[in-house]
Amino acid sequence: MFKEGSLLQVPDELIVVDEQYFAVYNYTTTEGAVMPLIVSVDLPDSFIDGAIDNAVEYTIQTFADEYGYAFLPMFNMSDLKIMDPDNPGTDIDALLENVENDLETKAKYFGKTWLLDNDVQQLFAYGAITGEDISPYLESLQVFQDFNEQERTFKELQYTNPSAANKALKDGYTALKLQAAQLDITGDGVDGLIRDLSFDIVSGRLTTSEGMNQLLYLTDDYRLAMAGGQEVLDDKYKPYLETINKTQTGMGAAKNLISEYLGADVARAFKENGLLEKYAAGLRADAQAGEGVTVNKDKMLDELQAAHDKLFPNYEGSKHSLWSSSLYKTAQNILGKAALSINDKKSIDVLSQSVGGDMTLFAGELRKKFENDPTVQDNTLSGMGGVFNQDISGVFRGQGLVGR
Repeated sequence: MFKEGSLLQVPDELIVVDEQYFAVYNYTTTEGAVMPLIVSVDLPDSFIDGAIDNAVEYTIQTFADEYGYAFLPMFNMSDLKIMDPDNPGTDIDALLENVENDLETKAKYFGKTWLLDNDVQQLFAYGAITGEDISPYLESLQVFQDFNEQERTFKELQYTNPSAANKALKDGYTALKLQAAQLDITGDGVDGLIRDLSFDIVSGRLTTSEGMNQLLYLTDDYRLAMAGGQEVLDDKYKPYLETINKTQTGMGAAKNLISEYLGADVARAFKENGLLEKYAAGLRADAQAGEGVTVNKDKMLDELQAAHDKLFPNYEGSKHSLWSSSLYKTAQNILGKAALSINDKKSIDVLSQSVGGDMTLFAGELRKKFENDPTVQDNTLSGMGGVFNQDISGVFRGQGLVGR
């Protein structure tokens, strides 16, 4: 159709509209849409003899009806970059295939799904064929207009300076990976999550604060619930709920503080009613807010102090750990127990409030409380047996002396 050495390969169709000839190349996008790339043949001498006899005549309307796209020539034949006739990689089919493969790769491995938009692919195809810089035209595309300003800036950088864009992505990934390690975030989906989040933050889809919230929502059920549940999670990140482990940070510290103020038995109850997780979440929030921040811890301590003073009014202003250890030691000596169970300690805590600090009364009430305890009974009988044997031996010794 075209003379040897011309800038165009054989088109899918040669058409004529308003007495002007056009070469139509059907470009299939990754989504399967067939888009016509229309080249105005403004170099009529490039035709071989008889080629124009094969041209199909259209009007603008019949072209749109046939192809499903508006008749919109993208460039002129004279605009094409010089192709090397000895290098098959420079023909239009090869260029379009390279464009498609490149866009698919970038979409898959770098999260650039916008590159799969039909209009974007057509524009990149135009740039590949003509050699023209397409960055000025990106902003005119609908998909580009849907991005915020930072996203548009980054996507322009991806096209105009891909090495700088890739470096920014790599640096963002490294920084977020370090932060995730510091937060002890684990699970099978961690690497994928960090890649997705770092890309969205660097590209401007999410702010740094929004990205960190997504990360913390996935690892912290209490924080997610307080924020409104899964509705606050970006749909892109909801699948990670199944592959990211829930954080245990703060649980140990919260449990220790509860035990310190209220005792181990109450700490166990706090775990069952969810208050332990609430306090742990508060301690995590303090840590994430920065060094020295204790807003939630201070509130927690106030609540624990109030609870302590209500449960143990005889020790108001103190805390369980300060008065209980000596009390438990005394109880062990009185009862003859080597160790006290949690239930023992709970009973002793309650008993201590009924005697008003009178340790003589405490000892008597303690024996009554534990009189049916097998360990206490055994120790009591053992002690009685020892006294009984001692008394009998004294009697016999006395009788012997009298008999002499």
